Formats: sequence, structure tokens, C-alpha cells
Amino acid sequence: MNKYSIMLVDDHPLIVAGIVNIAQKTSDFEVIATASNGQTALKQLMNLTDQLDLLIFDYSMPQMDGNEFLNELNRRNYTFRKMLLTTVEEPAIFEKMLHSGLDGIVLKTAPVAEILSTAKFLIENPQSTDVGTEVKNLTKARENPLVELDSQILTLIAEGKHVKEIAQQMSFSERTIKYHLTEIYNQLGAVNRAQAVAIAISKHWIKL
Repeated sequence: MNKYSIMLVDDHPLIVAGIVNIAQKTSDFEVIATASNGQTALKQLMNLTDQLDLLIFDYSMPQMDGNEFLNELNRRNYTFRKMLLTTVEEPAIFEKMLHSGLDGIVLKTAPVAEILSTAKFLIENPQSTDVGTEVKNLTKARENPLVELDSQILTLIAEGKHVKEIAQQMSFSERTIKYHLTEIYNQLGAVNRAQAVAIAISKHWIKL
């Protein structure tokens, strides 16, 4: 059985050595190249593109970060699969890179089996994307916790309306509006209306 060819781009020698060692013990992968930064990797790729199935790279690297590296890969129209393996825990960065053509993301703290299974899935399913369990949890935590009714109430609060006005406009009792405000504070971890509004606006969960 032919092994899948992968390249590692990471400026941490221990990470690279660890993955190379793991790959050597499997029947699925062969590490055919490594590089400590994006610039070096791009030079090596000129002779490797026909052989490569998957490129695994870090986000925090010297000379260019993972997003810049991905953009350069895209500019060169490389067709191998691309997976981010990182300690960065920023859902906004993940979303941006996935929209830019990244195929998969796994945190370095994930079990080795998950890193390898994600790599194999990406290679064997060329039209799919995949992210590790920890990445999914981070993304989920960033999702809007407010239901539509709560968003409407908080938007009206942000517009300067009082509870009595909101109750009349939405055909609810003032008690109901106050109840929902309490639930909103709990959902957002806010202590008052101003803080709740500030959090929701900063997260783009409500718009004025």
C-alpha cells in the first residue's frame, strides 16, 4: 500500500520530530519534507508539488504567519490539501482561513490519533473540510447564545428604550421583559444593560 506524502512546516523542532517519529510508525503516512518557516517551505515546494498529498503547518511562524503562508499557497494554485496544526485558539482566525481555502485545523493539544485521523480524512475526502474536536468546541463557544426574542429586546435596549416602552412595543408585560433581560445577562456574563449591549455589539450579535 502506498503511503500518503506529507510535509511539515513548523519552527518548533520537537513538534516536527514528534510528528515525523509518529508518521514513521504508521502505514498511512510518509513525511517527505520539513521546513521551519513559510519562506523555506515555498522554495522546497517548487520541487515537491507533484508528490505531496498534504501540507501541515503552524500559524505562529517567523517571516510569515500561517494566514500569509496560506495566501501565498493559494496564489500559486497548489492543489495538495492544507491543514493547520497550531496552539492558537482564535475562532476568528480559523473562520478566515477556512474561507480562504484551508482544508482542516487541529490544535497541537489534540490526541495524536485525532491529528492523524484528520490528516487521513482530508486526503481521502478532497472535497471536504474537517476540524478537530477542540476547534469545534472553541467555535461553538463563540456562537451567539441569544435567541431571536432576546436579540430584539437587547437591540431595543441599545436604542435607548426603557422596559415599559419595550413591553408596549412587543406586546409583553414589563415583568416578561425584565425576565428576559435577566436571562440575557446570564447568557452573556453581564452585570447590567450597558455591559450586555457592549458585549453583544462587539460580538456582532446585535446591530444598531
